[in-house]
Amino acid sequence: MKNNTLHQTAKVIENQHLDFERFFRTHYKVLFSLGYRLCGDKELTKDLLQSFFLELWESRFQSQNIQYLEAYLKKAFHRKVIKALQKNKTTQQRLNEQTIKLSAPSYETLLINFQKEETQKEQLQTAINNLPNQQKEALSLRFKEGLDYTEIAASTGKSPQTIYNQIHAAIQKLRKSFRPVF
Repeated sequence: MKNNTLHQTAKVIENQHLDFERFFRTHYKVLFSLGYRLCGDKELTKDLLQSFFLELWESRFQSQNIQYLEAYLKKAFHRKVIKALQKNKTTQQRLNEQTIKLSAPSYETLLINFQKEETQKEQLQTAINNLPNQQKEALSLRFKEGLDYTEIAASTGKSPQTIYNQIHAAIQKLRKSFRPVF
């Protein structure tokens, strides 16, 4: 008699599995479509669906107590997806905050960078001071005053080509004499 009871229990469990599998197949596509529209990630949608159906199975979901089953499933799954997206968003924000903290330069790094910049400015100024006066004047008018070649030519009485050549020669000299620090 005990063996017969076990056999009947096994049949009931098997029937529940078959019923739930049918239930799963019936609603999977609709819920997948809903989840994918919400999150845009197929793998996340699949994972959430598996979790959703597992929760239904573990709670021995009773569909006969619900009047509008599909609407209930859609709403419940919608909430699950939104909750997962909010959790992912919060997690992403925490990661971003940690990344910002980790990527923020230390005081020492800022000080070293400042010193590099100051040294480079000094080297550049020394190199500019070593240029011939005509090249210094052309560079100043071009880069400090923001004049173009024709405007510089008009103000100095030289041709635009001469101004271009002077600026080009000055830049070439600066490149040769200017050495970045570190």
